[in-house]
Amino acid sequence: MVVPLNYLKQGRKAIVVWIALPGDCEPLLSLWGIEPDALITCVYKHKGDGMSAYKIRHVVVALRADDSSKILVKLLDPL
Repeated sequence: MVVPLNYLKQGRKAIVVWIALPGDCEPLLSLWGIEPDALITCVYKHKGDGMSAYKIRHVVVALRADDSSKILVKLLDPL
């Protein structure tokens, strides 16, 4: 199932499928390892619409819910 990254619950893993953020964000996301086919794990989920932390490779990145909703991922385990 493909869902926005902000749907990923803490401790769950997914594979990045598509990024719908503006092109000027692409170099920074790529630097962090957020690109198609990357494995991503939610390591901290803020209650509500705050920031959540995601581990990609050996980097932990905090993203706002608005930004993470524009990154589509394929779940590796059920919601």
